[in-house]
Order: sequence, then structure tokens, then C-alpha cells
Amino acid sequence: MLSPIEVALYFAAIMILLPITIWSLSTGSKAPEKTWASKYYAVERRLGITGNLFLLAVCVEALSKLGLYFGMIDPNRSGSLEDLTGEPFATLMAVYLALWARALWKTHRKTRKSTDP
Repeated sequence: MLSPIEVALYFAAIMILLPITIWSLSTGSKAPEKTWASKYYAVERRLGITGNLFLLAVCVEALSKLGLYFGMIDPNRSGSLEDLTGEPFATLMAVYLALWARALWKTHRKTRKSTDP
């Protein structure tokens, strides 16, 4: 059973985040310019596409939870549905965090090389 706040958050994720993510995936994810994250996106090219795929996995997870809540998806299939959406979510989260760690490491190494005598 979902609380009203969870229903509102999942609904917002589907109505707001899903179209933005699909649009970003279809037009090509551009790195942010003139922000604190621009240097990380510059050194790690796959950070943007992986982040978009992770957001898509979040939206699919929200869609499945709302489908179960409103009875659009059979409750008997909820276990297989959670496996189907949970594994890509966890994998993409691990890959996205690994890419962020790699970008941080590359940026740190690059700034350290430029300051060494």
C-alpha cells in the first residue's frame, strides 16, 4: 500500500521526469556548461547517457509501482515485475556511481599533474 505522498511522488516522476528523460535520450545528452559538474562531464563522456538511462529506470520503477497500486498490473506478477525492474535499476546505479568516481579520480589526477612542478 502506497501512501498519498508516495503516489504523488511517483506520479510526478512519471509526468515530469519521464518526458524530459525521453527527450534528452532522443536528442542526445549534452554536457552541462558553466556549472560545477561540467569538468566531470568533460572527462567522462558516458556520464550523461548513463545518468539518463538511470532516470529512465527510476521512471519505469515508478510506473510499475503505480500500476500495481491502481490495479493495472496483476498482483500475482509483482514478484517477476520487481525482478525485471529492480535489476536494471541496481546495475545502472552502480555503473553511474562508478562513472562518477572515475570522473572524480580523473579530475583529481588532472589537477594534481597541473600543479606539480
